[in-house]
Amino acid sequence: MSAIYITEADVGRLVTVKDALGTLDELFATWGQPLTDNIPRRRAKLPGGSLNLMGASYGAKSVYGLKAYAGMKGGQFHTLLYSSIDGKLKAMIEADLFGQLRTGAASGLATRLMANPDVHTLGMIGVGRQSRTQAIAVCLVRPIKRVNVFARTPESREAYARSLEKELGIEVRPASSAEACVADAGVVVTITKSAEPVLRADWLAKGAHVNAAGANSGDRREVDADTVLRAAVKVTDHIEQARIEAGEFRDLTAAGKLQWSDIRELGELVTGKAKGRTSPNDLTLFKSLGIALEDMAFGELVYQRALASGVGTPLPI
Repeated sequence: MSAIYITEADVGRLVTVKDALGTLDELFATWGQPLTDNIPRRRAKLPGGSLNLMGASYGAKSVYGLKAYAGMKGGQFHTLLYSSIDGKLKAMIEADLFGQLRTGAASGLATRLMANPDVHTLGMIGVGRQSRTQAIAVCLVRPIKRVNVFARTPESREAYARSLEKELGIEVRPASSAEACVADAGVVVTITKSAEPVLRADWLAKGAHVNAAGANSGDRREVDADTVLRAAVKVTDHIEQARIEAGEFRDLTAAGKLQWSDIRELGELVTGKAKGRTSPNDLTLFKSLGIALEDMAFGELVYQRALASGVGTPLPI
């Protein structure tokens, strides 16, 4: 069978955040199994940005591959999915929306495993292109009745609030400050590219769960040191990648205030090797980085949906 090319529009027709959430749950249930491995993202400098390259093998689905994208204006995203049975290319997938869906799903999965079950308010700091799927994912796993949103300009947060309210069908309020945005939130999402913390521990409600989902390079940090240190449970996608990219953790380990052994991996929560929270009053933290293993699992679902729907253009290889 020829490999196929799957476009952004195809991805949008074939899968949803809910699909991605189910896929990641299934993936992380296999965490630690043989032939499943993740290669942390590596970067090479480009004019105006960087080449980002990441890869993984997913033994349970007999696939492997890579994702490559340019962190620059106009840069494209592609995932290459291969069969580990015969080594052949299965699909080349345009992976911008694809990445937004899987990143939102990772926060949704963490929220399901770590947030208090009865939380009804979500606080969103950041309204960029990755934010929409974050909100959708959290609303899929918790009975959210209101979303507070904060962006740097009143115009952008007001416009975003109206758009998200229409999509989610629940109340969305623009907040006047980041502190006001999270003050009564049981779940908080930071989804920015900030180099300096946009969230402080003293602002958080008792028992809050935080998804720090925006920054994924060592020179960026979205939450302050107190948020990390006060968190009763600290989780990330992959410790090896966090050692490179999680600035909030790297700062504290370098200062001797935190040990890498204090941090759990998302797969450990799914498999039951670690607990999400032990008290309703706990502060919990998920530092989302986005790993290639998530891309391979989601890519296989997209590929199978494409085959079943007759979607995708054969590649001349």
